Amino acid sequence: MTKEAVLPGVAVLRAVGLTRRYSDGPREVVPFEDLSLELVAGQSLAVIGPSGVGKSTLLHLLGGLDKPTSGQVFIEGQSIYELTDAQRTLLRNKKLGFVYQFHHLLEECSALENVAMPLLIRREPRLKAMRQASDWLGRVGLESRLDHPPSRLSGGERQRVAIARALVNAPSLVLADEPTGNLDRDTAERVFELLVDRCREAKAGLVIVTHDLHFANRCDQRFAMTSLPVTSPLQA
Repeated sequence: MTKEAVLPGVAVLRAVGLTRRYSDGPREVVPFEDLSLELVAGQSLAVIGPSGVGKSTLLHLLGGLDKPTSGQVFIEGQSIYELTDAQRTLLRNKKLGFVYQFHHLLEECSALENVAMPLLIRREPRLKAMRQASDWLGRVGLESRLDHPPSRLSGGERQRVAIARALVNAPSLVLADEPTGNLDRDTAERVFELLVDRCREAKAGLVIVTHDLHFANRCDQRFAMTSLPVTSPLQA
């Protein structure tokens, strides 16, 4: 199993030579090829580019939700694609946090229960999980919304709950896929600042997919994906 040496503050995320190919009917699609990037803990990286260029596909590979055709992804020095599926699931629960455009909160659960869910899945004691979830909801300014279900929260409040849920398990890395794309401009501004500030405060690396250069330019690094996916006939 490949293992890289990890120094404090260095390379919480490292992707090396990532290539993704898949078939679409009779054609082969290559969203990206031989792609490499690196992120230091506590810093933010914006992945930018037009729709359809492969930004979300890249995020899924970095988070172990999909497998590359070739290449490696290291989280704190661990090659995640040399793990078993069960080991990779455990790594995601312990070291990764996810924030999506449409928040993906559980409608039948309160804000507090939604934030506590990663800890409960890990089988943390319920009282401890709820205490940590309450603390994180306070950090994102929702201490008065603990018992509210998502249906009673605004779009911006739902994303703040999603940010708290992503950070409650003290991840090394947070992956955010267009987290402001469904919000009005003022709310998007507040959510973006909160996400970046809380990740920096928690010393978590942040990769944020966005098409908004206004937000991308405020991240520590930018990674531009500008080419449309390459397509070619599949070889017989």
